[in-house]
Amino acid sequence: MIPLNFQTGINRERTRYSSKGHWYDGNRVRFRDGQPENIRGWTKKVNNQFHGVARAITSWASLEGSSYAAFATDQLLYIFSGGAIYDVTPIATSVNTSSTAPLCYSSTGSTKIVVDWVSQSPTLDTIDVAQNTFVIVSTAGGLSVGGVALDGTFRVSLPAVLSTDRYFKIITSTSAASNSSVVVTNATFQFLLNAGQQTQTEGLGYGTYLWDVPRTTLGAGTGYGTPASVGTGFTVKPRNWTFTNWGEDLVATPRGGQIYIWQENNGVNTRSYAITSAPTENTLVIGSPLTQRLVACGTMGVTTSVFDPMLVRWCAAVDEGGYNEWIPAESNTANSQRLGDGSEIRGAVYSRNQILIWTDNSLHGMTPTGGDYIFTTVQIGTNCGLVGLHAAVEADGVAFWMSQKNFFMYDGTLKILPCSVRQYIFDDLNDCVYDKVYAGFNKEFTEVTWLYVAEGSSECDKYVSYNPVDGWWSFGEAIWTTWEDKKLFNTILTTGSGSYLYDNEPEGIYTGDGAAITSFVETGDFDLDAAGNADSMIFVDRIVPDVALPQGGSIDLSLSFKRYPLSSSSTKGPFTITSATEKVSMRGRGRQASLKVERGTTANTRWKLGKVHVDMMADGPR
Repeated sequence: MIPLNFQTGINRERTRYSSKGHWYDGNRVRFRDGQPENIRGWTKKVNNQFHGVARAITSWASLEGSSYAAFATDQLLYIFSGGAIYDVTPIATSVNTSSTAPLCYSSTGSTKIVVDWVSQSPTLDTIDVAQNTFVIVSTAGGLSVGGVALDGTFRVSLPAVLSTDRYFKIITSTSAASNSSVVVTNATFQFLLNAGQQTQTEGLGYGTYLWDVPRTTLGAGTGYGTPASVGTGFTVKPRNWTFTNWGEDLVATPRGGQIYIWQENNGVNTRSYAITSAPTENTLVIGSPLTQRLVACGTMGVTTSVFDPMLVRWCAAVDEGGYNEWIPAESNTANSQRLGDGSEIRGAVYSRNQILIWTDNSLHGMTPTGGDYIFTTVQIGTNCGLVGLHAAVEADGVAFWMSQKNFFMYDGTLKILPCSVRQYIFDDLNDCVYDKVYAGFNKEFTEVTWLYVAEGSSECDKYVSYNPVDGWWSFGEAIWTTWEDKKLFNTILTTGSGSYLYDNEPEGIYTGDGAAITSFVETGDFDLDAAGNADSMIFVDRIVPDVALPQGGSIDLSLSFKRYPLSSSSTKGPFTITSATEKVSMRGRGRQASLKVERGTTANTRWKLGKVHVDMMADGPR
């Protein structure tokens, strides 16, 4: 009987055969005390769906001890409190129809109501309303058209050309009972903050040659007035958000937009609103707790009002006007500075009493020092830029992040993380949607996790995890787009599949919202290697499993055999293993073998693998 010993973590930097003594593949497993076990599952925290795909999440507590979470999608901004989610998206434009009343039309069986906006002011193109933006309609007396009530919150569907078509449609939850029309007098249309891009696109713009020269003459993508070729334009990034706090209030900033604040003492049924004196275009905003200031990174110039992707600005001190004052003056300490080494600021986290700011190429540390400039900023490293807005996370005073080629950490010293799955992950990563990478920390198990979009997908569907204490790596399938470690709530908060808010890894739950989920771990190929003879055959006729199943259920165990490293394998099993299984009798033969353990047929199964023994002996060739 020979014990099978394998090093902790998954190693994909080698071939399967050269990974002898290592775990080679897996899904939804972690390693504790050197042994693999399946991770916990998830449940819906709220049964109500939200709109869009969530891109950011945070949690905090009020002075009275109330717990809040906030998350934002490409469409709306939400607060979670008291077991429910609330839409707190700011209102961008409010229009009253008392002077000129629009007509609303319904068609039998349709869930779209046409709103004729021809005579309204401001016009649709002036409002700059976008597809999928929401509008709140409030009518005097509760008007309806075709049996559909017009009061409520509706998604907007736009025509091709706003400036000429001059109408929009509101999408309702019920179908109209008839063809009808109604004059909407003395009503209010409140257009919420425009919905953003759900995924990354490429803006092609105009060509660079002569106006209206035929494409057949010059070729596609040439000539002014013809679209540029794919790969030659600029990137339009998906709508993303950053969060910070001003006391017990939430500060929320959509990338490229204004800074908004939601005030806790106004209640969950009130909306956030713009800080009108703040810069109007910002990549991100982060708080500086020691100086009690907001810091805008990638923002508008102080005097030019031109967006500078490398500019950092901070607001005045609390007693100088706080976030309502951003213009430097003798009466305040608001100021700015510009970073070097990069083309744009990508992200920022607060760690070790300083703000860490990443560009696309470098890392900078912004430390409060007092004096006229309040902050001193130094460059920490180069060729270590951030891959996306949320690809960095702070964990117990250490920052971890993903660049376009490596994983890094900073604990006072910049380090490249040794990674046993690096090439596998970066080959798997869809580099067209880097910006959706999301980093999170699991303090309970001391794990840093990056959610990412795999090649061929458009939303996060994979993850890679790192344990900085034991140094192991693992990876697997994911359904989440954001991650917030347990702080004020009992579980990790995530958003993901189906547009739901989830409790992630609750105690005792090993299902995906009640459904069975796959978990497995598989070794590299091993052999006897008797006296260095790689041609030795092995024969296995018995397996003695060692597995803990604290909640009952079963796992499946199988052995696969090969004659050569690149040969097709012959699999014995899977064999069902329960707590009562003493041994498995079988007959398997080859030069190499590999072991696979996966979750059995029972849905809520918790398993932890111990040390498996096999009855393995040398066998001659046949």
